[in-house]
Amino acid sequence: MATFEAQVEGLTSLAIAGGTAPTQTELTQFLTDGAKEVINNLPDHLLALCSSEQTFTSGTPQTLNTGKVLYATRSDGTIAQPCRLIPSAMVGRALDSGDMTAASTTDPIYYIKNNTIDIAPSSGASVYSEVQYPVVAFGDSAIAVFPDEAEYLVVLYASIKSLQNVLSDKSDASTTINTAFVAVISALNQATAATDKFESADTESVFGDEDTFLTASSQLTRVKAAIDSAESLINGNQPSSTTDAFGALADEDIELVGSSLSVAQTEMNRAQAHLSEWVAIGDMRAKEANIALSEAQGYTSEIQARLNEDSIKYGWYEKQQAKLQVDYDKGLAQLIS
Repeated sequence: MATFEAQVEGLTSLAIAGGTAPTQTELTQFLTDGAKEVINNLPDHLLALCSSEQTFTSGTPQTLNTGKVLYATRSDGTIAQPCRLIPSAMVGRALDSGDMTAASTTDPIYYIKNNTIDIAPSSGASVYSEVQYPVVAFGDSAIAVFPDEAEYLVVLYASIKSLQNVLSDKSDASTTINTAFVAVISALNQATAATDKFESADTESVFGDEDTFLTASSQLTRVKAAIDSAESLINGNQPSSTTDAFGALADEDIELVGSSLSVAQTEMNRAQAHLSEWVAIGDMRAKEANIALSEAQGYTSEIQARLNEDSIKYGWYEKQQAKLQVDYDKGLAQLIS
């Protein structure tokens, strides 16, 4: 039989071995939690398949691992007499030989008090059966002390939690997109540096008319304004620190990231349009700015492509998680009924 890790990978399309969301350690925890949840919902006739007997001498309280105790017995010297459960507040009366509820060797009692179980009368060979919660490892292919008909529910539970885990983890997508963002900013900075040099037009440009470069109506002033605007939309807190592209990515708002990048792209297109006539004339600074803007646009397109890919992938994860949740709920209901 396939391991639980392989079964979860088959249902989720996740590569868990060597992955980051979820890790194999996390998958083991999901499987273990799933087994606990299934056990907590099992009907009485299946709980016996998840239990084991613990032996002790009555009168020596035993620490419990669970609140699910199925039964207790005490030997009268010949047979194991079934014990009746009493509230811990009634123990005093049960130990009073003159009380009508008093415990005896043929009518023993057991009680649970302060996380312990004990049986009366004391000094008898006693047994109690408690439900066991197994640790289920990612490399296991079966669960000991557990009903076979419920094992698949543990896999479904772990698959659901694994998909929730990868949906909540944005580190993989953010790392690659952030790298592209840094490249966009670097290219825009390069373009800004090139256009800034137009301010010393007499020495840095083939054009010597200062008004051509610095007046509000000049093409190059508009180029710089468009580049500054694009940079602000990506990582300059425009319109705000949470709605520029970096801020939206941090909040996992893919739609807002796309919108910010779209407006930034428009600004870069505007800058390139203003530069086109300078490129035609042959100003080296204009060419440098134009190349940098082209590079920035290329990285922006890469970001958009990655966002689209992530959106499709995460959309499938969400749908698959919902389907598995329906299967799990249905299977658990059938098991209970």
